[in-house]
Amino acid sequence: MKKSEARYVAKNVPGVGWRVWSTPVEQWWGNAFPVYPAALLDELNGPKRTDRLLELNRPDDIRS
Repeated sequence: MKKSEARYVAKNVPGVGWRVWSTPVEQWWGNAFPVYPAALLDELNGPKRTDRLLELNRPDDIRS
């Protein structure tokens, strides 16, 4: 089976939530999320627009 080419992948951490794993540096990226962060992963593995990344990484209670 072919290994994933994505630089950033989501992993479910029991008791914490979904975390984003950076494969190049082998460490967690950003905050934990209660639901799978599909839009954030698409942005991290795609265009990497800073304004959009900041918006997607904000906690739900302060998003507009």
